[in-house]
Amino acid sequence: MGILYALIGGFTIAKNWFLMDLSPLAAKSLGILFILYGIFRIYRAIKAIRTPDF
Repeated sequence: MGILYALIGGFTIAKNWFLMDLSPLAAKSLGILFILYGIFRIYRAIKAIRTPDF
């Protein structure tokens, strides 16, 4: 799921679009937020999977 959020962020930055046309500043801001949230989700998934002795 985290990878999907990061891909949506990249798409939003590249196309200046997310469910409606966005200004370049809004697209970059929203895209960065999506990418950061995707990275956070990936981090949390890895942290949940790891065992204490790993």
